[in-house]
Amino acid sequence: MQTQIKCLQINLQHSRVATANRMKIVEEDSTDILCIQDPYTIQDKTAGIPKRFKIFTSGKGRNRAAIVVTNNHIDTLLITQLSDVDAVVVEVILGNLKIILAKMYFDIGQQIEVDLAKLRQLYNTLKEQVFS
Repeated sequence: MQTQIKCLQINLQHSRVATANRMKIVEEDSTDILCIQDPYTIQDKTAGIPKRFKIFTSGKGRNRAAIVVTNNHIDTLLITQLSDVDAVVVEVILGNLKIILAKMYFDIGQQIEVDLAKLRQLYNTLKEQVFS
């Protein structure tokens, strides 16, 4: 039984070529979960990722964050009440291991306090619902 999860985080800068290259490497390296900032999109939908993978995005418009699960043995669930166009929050379960994975986009043009408040809200909500 698998006891480890291999995760990778990358900014694809909305690039089709970067997405294609990264997907090839992910398959070669047996990466289980890929956290993407600025995924490649077509008509506001994440594109260039094989359909056999589980793709999690949230919000309308050009998504700034995505989580891709390539390992079919990993159970995943999108936590929609904590996800939006700039944040994707997923519950990940593998055997006895249960984690909450959040991929969040922080806009450089926005005051950091706004993002920190969002992060605090996420933590407090998870603390109340999951960790109690």
